[in-house]
Amino acid sequence: MIRFEGVTRRYGDRAVVDRVTLDVPDGSICVLLGESGSGKSTLMRMVNRLVEPSAGRVLVNGRDVTATDPETLRRGIGYVIQSVGLFPHWRVAENVATVPRLLGWEAARIATRVDELLALVGLEPGRFRDRFPHELSGGQAQRVGLARALAADPPLLLMDEPFSALDPGTRRGLQAELRTIHAETGKTILFVTHDVEEALALADTVAVLEEGRLAARGRPAELLERGTGAPVRRLFGEESLAFHRLATLPASTIARPEDAAGDLPILPAEASLKQALMLMLSEGSDRLAVPPTGEFPGGTLYWADLVRPA
Repeated sequence: MIRFEGVTRRYGDRAVVDRVTLDVPDGSICVLLGESGSGKSTLMRMVNRLVEPSAGRVLVNGRDVTATDPETLRRGIGYVIQSVGLFPHWRVAENVATVPRLLGWEAARIATRVDELLALVGLEPGRFRDRFPHELSGGQAQRVGLARALAADPPLLLMDEPFSALDPGTRRGLQAELRTIHAETGKTILFVTHDVEEALALADTVAVLEEGRLAARGRPAELLERGTGAPVRRLFGEESLAFHRLATLPASTIARPEDAAGDLPILPAEASLKQALMLMLSEGSDRLAVPPTGEFPGGTLYWADLVRPA
């Protein structure tokens, strides 16, 4: 879907992005992870031509983005940013309908699409359609921003630190919502963050940037398993690499396939070992009941196995 070929962006003598080559597979979530100033947002903005490369090429579906008029290109790419950018004098429905109106959709089709998308992002259409942005919480506004980006059903979604200004609980909820939306729509998502936890929660593939260069790339579990490169160690922390790795492993891998005795806390079937550890600590329990999933018949997860996995 997206290919960066030796992409560089210079401002004067400084290369903000330096000879990056990276493929983002169709239908995947690729997270650009790095500290502030690492070049991740600049790299993303080359996809919709908000930034032009000084050298190299950016291809979407095999076509150089510079071969398409910028406005036409952007109407076919969803874009979500940290500040949301809703039009304050427009109601929610009008904000969501921005691109479909520009594309000349009929009013009935737009109205139907707006209601579908509000429901998809967890906002009841009857309650939220006619509200103004100032009447929304931060999390609700970001959901509207996501609905607006999805309105014309673009195959590609760019998300530039969209949840970073939100409180932790709202942020986790929106991360889960995004994974659900991705599973339902199969869109290609390029997501920028400096937050390691967020990258691990969302990514199919993580691309680590440092000083404008691509320092590491791989699936979250692969990066944490290797974890030997200095940029990865700096981002994840030497001491916490193993703890972060727990977030990439499903709890069912070490749960014992036995009947869960007693009234134990229930761990969702798709939960990670890290989530299991946090649930045990919060519940003060040394065991969890794990429901059946896939080929795993269900069973019990023990604290002793979690901290000393076989």
